[in-house]
Amino acid sequence: MPPDLHPPAAAQAGTTPANAAAGAPTAAGASPQAAGQEAAPSAARSSAMVTAGIIVSRLVGLLRQRVTAHFFGTSELADVLAAAFRAGNITQNLLGEGTLSATFIPVYARLRAAGDARRAAHFALSALGLLLVAAAAASALGVLAAPWLSLLVAAGFSEEKLASTTRIVRIVFPMTGLLVLSAWGLGVLNAHRRFFLPYAAPVAWSAAQIAGLLACGAWLGMRGEPLAEALAWSAFAGAALQLALLLPSARRLLGGLSPRLDARDPSVREASRKLPAALLGRGIIQVSGLVDTLLVSFLGTGANAAFHYAQTVYLLPMSILGTGEAAVALPEMARDTAEADVARRNEALSRRLGASLARITVLTVPTTAVFMLLGRELITLLLQTGTFDSASTARVEPLVCAYGLALLGNAAGRVLITASFALGDTSTPARYALYRVLVSTGLSLLLMQRLDVLGVVLGAVVAGWVEALALAHRVRREIGGLGLDQIRIGRVAALTAVSVGSGVALRAALPDALAATPWGAALILASCGGAFAVAAPALGLFSLRSLLRRR
Repeated sequence: MPPDLHPPAAAQAGTTPANAAAGAPTAAGASPQAAGQEAAPSAARSSAMVTAGIIVSRLVGLLRQRVTAHFFGTSELADVLAAAFRAGNITQNLLGEGTLSATFIPVYARLRAAGDARRAAHFALSALGLLLVAAAAASALGVLAAPWLSLLVAAGFSEEKLASTTRIVRIVFPMTGLLVLSAWGLGVLNAHRRFFLPYAAPVAWSAAQIAGLLACGAWLGMRGEPLAEALAWSAFAGAALQLALLLPSARRLLGGLSPRLDARDPSVREASRKLPAALLGRGIIQVSGLVDTLLVSFLGTGANAAFHYAQTVYLLPMSILGTGEAAVALPEMARDTAEADVARRNEALSRRLGASLARITVLTVPTTAVFMLLGRELITLLLQTGTFDSASTARVEPLVCAYGLALLGNAAGRVLITASFALGDTSTPARYALYRVLVSTGLSLLLMQRLDVLGVVLGAVVAGWVEALALAHRVRREIGGLGLDQIRIGRVAALTAVSVGSGVALRAALPDALAATPWGAALILASCGGAFAVAAPALGLFSLRSLLRRR
């Protein structure tokens, strides 16, 4: 995989870093300092901070998955864990970062851009109070409804496997309530341009699970379902640690941390008006994930585990390219909408959107090639250990290859959704999410009959592209353009050929016995990364120096 470097917009747009970071002026044309705001870092530096935080958390997350794979492989218990965590994540997916990105962050960022820090803090604490109530109620409901939730996501399991899934769900559901509160902390810190800590904090969640597995599995000798339950309790403890890392910083930024229940606050009402559409959009996406897990549960032992491991590999670059880029763009786009002149607002949004899409393209295209041509090496390096053997690697490889085709479409879709949220439009993403679910489910049902789990993945890939293209058409009509002239297609193609070609050539030169080992895979992928790091600046696709500039 190419190194996880975010190229600044400047390098791709042919402008200086300062120009690339510049959007429309803040409200009333005031500078950030005049509005009482901190000096804004460049877009490139903000992307670098998000990238760094996500890289750290994802690398530790991959270590967590490697340890999990060591103990559970693609066994029935691995299926149980994959299904239980999917069911348990309902609360987080409905009330977490995605919903807050549509409702909380744009309102909070605009209040701060207007220089009304006290009103912004009051709104944030009111949102926290309401979120506490909602997360607690959803967690309690999830514990009570665990048997039905397990049946919903894993109807293809045997009665014994369903019972095991229910026990794990009852532990996991309250955990996700804590992760929802962490998402609120992430929203506050992002709006203040504090990007590294909120995206590095999940290290605590992964580290707690690694420690729990090693302590209970390697040292205490636990096996089977007791070890699976120990993993779930470790995840609960890790969620508490993650929240504890974020709350002190949020407290300093807000001047206190006393939750309120002020539903009459005008800003709360504004966010609440956007909430139904945001929940509908997140709910539809959640249904899509649950349907995929349900369909895979009918495909035999190890199918859910293989599906989950492939998603883990896919989510490493996706978190950086899609989630990370969207996180940086959202508060800046929300500030751009404070511009009263519609033409200037649209020009600023188009320029910022194009810069984000250009950064995404530089990394997704080479990474897609790695997934498709060097997927086996990627899985061997990241997951092959213990009971996760070469046969498990061969089972996951085609799924990873297919997921590579989704990277550019899904990453671009995340940023386009962010643009819609910044414009105050939460209903369009919700409607297009419904189209995505219909396409994904229909294709999955059709393709899985011949292609097994691969058919489910391909259905999701095609549906993601349908959603991204529909969003691009809608946003382009709204703001007049997507800034696609900033993308250097020829240079990206050359970068892909040089970086991935280096890895393919080294694999051909190595003895087969060495190339099939984690050490051989590391050499091959390091060759890709090294070639990428040399070729990208040579082609003018990023400048490391610009990442270090504050403005």
